[in-house]
Amino acid sequence: MGVYVHPLSEKMIHSALTQERHAVLLSGKEGSGLLTIAQHVASAQAASVLTLQPEKDEKIDLVKGVIAIEQIRRLYDTLRTSPANGRIVIIDFADRMGAPAQNAFLKLLEEPPARTQFVLLSHYPERLLPTIRSRIEEIDVRPLLAEQSQALLDELRVSDALKRTRILFIADGRPAEITRLAQDDTYYEGRVAIVKDARTFVTGTPYDRVLLAKEYKDSREKALLLLSDAMAQLKDSLAKGGTEASLDALTHLERVYTRIVAQGNVRLQLSSLGAL
Repeated sequence: MGVYVHPLSEKMIHSALTQERHAVLLSGKEGSGLLTIAQHVASAQAASVLTLQPEKDEKIDLVKGVIAIEQIRRLYDTLRTSPANGRIVIIDFADRMGAPAQNAFLKLLEEPPARTQFVLLSHYPERLLPTIRSRIEEIDVRPLLAEQSQALLDELRVSDALKRTRILFIADGRPAEITRLAQDDTYYEGRVAIVKDARTFVTGTPYDRVLLAKEYKDSREKALLLLSDAMAQLKDSLAKGGTEASLDALTHLERVYTRIVAQGNVRLQLSSLGAL
């Protein structure tokens, strides 16, 4: 299967690497396929590519894993030698570095190894230290063009018109999300259910929103999906000439979404939307 990336994003990443920028940060929503894109562009640079990913830690986060300071120390050792053609180090889920790991990595940015470039990937770049972000070039990976999304669905052999429409709405140009929705029926049905709940959240009564808040309060991930889908529906409504009330609701949802991303209490934040 081919690698799908917005042409302008690919050009910007390629330009940053060929101009030997010391460090680049690629950001985008979950499902954007940041790792696939980074590896695709890096592999074209005729350099050695090293990928650093979170490791499981039962004391902190057994499911998603973290990048601990020990991994950064091992990276120091690895970077003592420099390949003749240079090296590109991809740090996946860079925001999962804890404060000690980020501070250790900062020293690498301040005293960069020879012929080494860093590509950081993050869905939540705001979780990175400002001192790190100030030393790297940030590139927000754009969603696919409409024709690219359609071509990917063709390659995935999704022929059902309704399913294609639903996938295009949910994925919103994110290639990894398109692929997962097309290939994982259980995930697809679950996401369709959340989209329907989001419609109720937007158009329903305050009591409907209270019930949904209770249903989603125990999962930060699902709560963010609910809010993201609700915001997408409001943006679609505004694009078609929606009311000022829709704009106010969207602004409120965006604030709550940001607070939940920042580890705010999910139940309290969702409950605040009862009178949306």
